[in-house]
Amino acid sequence: MNKHLRAVCKDIERGKELDRNLPVFTNQLINIYNQYAEVKFTIHYYTFYEYYAESYPEGWEEEGLLKEFNNLLKEYYLEGEAGLKTEEGIEKLNSLRNSCIKKMQVLTAYTDIFQVFEYVLNRIEYRFKEITDDISAEDFSSKVISYIFDTQDNVIVNSKIKEVLGQLPIRMTKQKYFELLKNSISVYKDGDISSLDSFLYMIRTCSMLYNTEEMKEYPYLLDLRKEFIDENYKDITKERYEELTKLLEESADYINKRVDYYFGLQECINNLYVMLLSTPYIYMEGGYKLENLKGEMKYLILPQDRDKLRNIIEGINTKFLEEKLTPLGEELEEKLSYTEGKQEILIDEVSQLEAYLPEISSRYGELLESMMLGRVFSCLLLSEKLLSSSLFIDLDKAESNDKVDDALINKTQDEVLKELGDLFAGSERSVIRAVMANTLSKLPVFFKNQAEIKEFIASSLDQCQDKAEKTACMRIIQSFFEN
Repeated sequence: MNKHLRAVCKDIERGKELDRNLPVFTNQLINIYNQYAEVKFTIHYYTFYEYYAESYPEGWEEEGLLKEFNNLLKEYYLEGEAGLKTEEGIEKLNSLRNSCIKKMQVLTAYTDIFQVFEYVLNRIEYRFKEITDDISAEDFSSKVISYIFDTQDNVIVNSKIKEVLGQLPIRMTKQKYFELLKNSISVYKDGDISSLDSFLYMIRTCSMLYNTEEMKEYPYLLDLRKEFIDENYKDITKERYEELTKLLEESADYINKRVDYYFGLQECINNLYVMLLSTPYIYMEGGYKLENLKGEMKYLILPQDRDKLRNIIEGINTKFLEEKLTPLGEELEEKLSYTEGKQEILIDEVSQLEAYLPEISSRYGELLESMMLGRVFSCLLLSEKLLSSSLFIDLDKAESNDKVDDALINKTQDEVLKELGDLFAGSERSVIRAVMANTLSKLPVFFKNQAEIKEFIASSLDQCQDKAEKTACMRIIQSFFEN
């Protein structure tokens, strides 16, 4: 950050000369967001094209949203002018972005479903293998405790507890399980409703309760889910176990291929979104100035140099729209060298300026509106979300200050427990235990001390009379601390 802008930020913190400093801050940040998004987009669009050309066949069934994106890029950015049809382009891009979010929600739900059945199959594996080792539950529990508490970092400790909890044999009653779940929901009392909604979404996906019409868009996964649900795991043969294991691997490949695709596409969408948002507000007379080691002011990206970025983007876009997916060639690769080092400098600048956004938003919201800066400041807040690591953040979710009260807690508890009760009523015991394990590993840690954790681990192993299941659980957990 240059000296002038640093002084501006300090004055804003002190509440000094806001009529001059707030416009300077917003103008500078909207400019750097625009430059950062364009540099980031150029690099990612290039690598995404190469990855897509190598990994996906022509006529791939998921390519519809990519075609739509490339047409939007051409019409509203490469051929568009600042301010003209920008709002229309943003609306279409937002709709496309929401389509990607729905796709990812469905793929995430299927991932969680097959994780449940992976848990089931892992516990069956040693029915068909000779078991030679016999470790005592007490000795094993001590090793696990040592692994969990080999750090003072409470975040890591809690993560390890959940990791172990998700692999232990489950021998608790449904009543005890429901009690733990109810207590976890109660934690959200007086908190934000959005936090409770996020928790419930996670619980429903990892317990196979999440179900939408969009899941039918993947008939292969839908049929596979039914096949796993209908299986008789109690009397399964070795041949059938091996067949289901192979199907599980194939489903993982199928899902991962699509997840990688939507991650790549969504990053392109988010960066273009920022480029369209910011274009009407940026000033082009100089570009963004940085201060070098000698205190001299130098431009990071000159306006005339930005044509280089646009040429790269246009070249890739043309390749995509031709649908031939031929190599990009050395000329484009040489042009890409212009971006070297710029992304790293820009993200450092962005991080420093973003630190002031929360305070400005909370302290000067009304003043920004009165100064006709409300709209551009909203673009800054939106850009911050779009350029964050949360690629699939919901931009349309309305902000709410409503808090969770007793009535909502009771209603939520009743709904979730009923849904799980109905699921358990039609499921095999091994599937019920898998769902319990998967959800318990997502709950806030409910142990008070090390002794309780050790007792829970030893008790889970002692109560498990299925030697194959116990062996599988212990070996999976053992792999955590051996690796």
